[in-house]
Amino acid sequence: MTIISLKDFLKDFYQKIIDTNNYPFTFENILIEWIKNIDKNTNLILKLMQNHKESKLWFSSIIGFFYQYGIGCIIDKNKALEFYLLAINNKENNIIYQNFTNLCSLEDEFDDNILQNINVNIGKYLLSMFYYKDIILDKINLNKLECSESARKGDPIAQYNLGSCYQHGNGVIKDYNKALLWYSKSANNGYALGQNNLGELYEKGFGCNKDYNKAFEWYSKSANYECAEGQKNLGNCYYYGRGITKDYNKAFELYLKSANNGCALGQNSLGFCYKNGIGVKKDYDKAVEWFFKAANNGCALGKNNLGVCYRYGIGVTKDINKAFDLYSESANDGCAEGQYNLGNCYYHGIITDVNYNKAFEWYFKSANEGFNPSQYRLGKCYHYGVGTNINVKEAIIWYKKALDNGFENANKELNKILLSKIN
Repeated sequence: MTIISLKDFLKDFYQKIIDTNNYPFTFENILIEWIKNIDKNTNLILKLMQNHKESKLWFSSIIGFFYQYGIGCIIDKNKALEFYLLAINNKENNIIYQNFTNLCSLEDEFDDNILQNINVNIGKYLLSMFYYKDIILDKINLNKLECSESARKGDPIAQYNLGSCYQHGNGVIKDYNKALLWYSKSANNGYALGQNNLGELYEKGFGCNKDYNKAFEWYSKSANYECAEGQKNLGNCYYYGRGITKDYNKAFELYLKSANNGCALGQNSLGFCYKNGIGVKKDYDKAVEWFFKAANNGCALGKNNLGVCYRYGIGVTKDINKAFDLYSESANDGCAEGQYNLGNCYYHGIITDVNYNKAFEWYFKSANEGFNPSQYRLGKCYHYGVGTNINVKEAIIWYKKALDNGFENANKELNKILLSKIN
């Protein structure tokens, strides 16, 4: 899609809203189908809009629509809301807004101001529908409003639910400070899941300063109440030495409890222990058993790890077709490791034809989740023009991110770029 056709896309998107304005409850399905008929590679359309020099002024409203409905990306309603608000609040939009019909009747006079006008009006319409359909009618938000009153009356489960709404942005904009407030109330009222999630906020530094000691304290309380998630997270503390001295035996014990209590991530971690001999003797059969349980319970990381077992014949008969399927499931579920492994399949032509564009796409998604091998690979893609145009500036950015996250090989590529500039 060229820059000219992007402008046409903006105009046509606007016209499509006008054409479907009589169908406010189904317009999004019509628009989504229309977009996919233009180009099946919706990820590329999104990328081009985001990388366009006038992205904020011309395309922010449509980018918001892509994020709201997961077109070419993972659904992220917080990002959608941010882009809708950007479209209507941008300080550079100091222009006179015209109605739908007047704007779309102009054929070849799409100067910058008119394109901005279109973006603003699309943003206003989509934002109004966002608030109506995703807040007023959203059951999650209604539940949030209902539990809010209960939460203030001291119900620890309601307090936990309200904290979860703020942590994940369910029906509200994410607010880690409010999440911390309500999880604290829930935790202090003895609710194990509230204690676990409060520990997570302290561990990650969301809404507070990162504090491994407090995280350990709350995970311990949660685990003592037989909370499977708390047991898994407390196991992580012992595994990584966060808030406590490293103890692989203790980590294994806690992962075992968590796994037996049905926590999918605990089952994955237990499989990891058996696969690598952490706190227990290596046992590939048991590793596969627990990865399989984790995968069946919907754990994206478990699907990836089970895929690795099939890829290399660890505890199972080697089956690269099965590995590819599991990597694909894991990647589509948002697992950075799964996205990286799927990218490698496309890069090296494992089970599928070599496809550098798809390899780049999956490396890009994984890298943005913070997975350092993907950040390195993405840097190489930009450096050498693999699946994308050569862009040395972007290559440097991703090599530095990989290096900052401990991927030392990135330093060699950075030195190559430096030497090429000197020479």
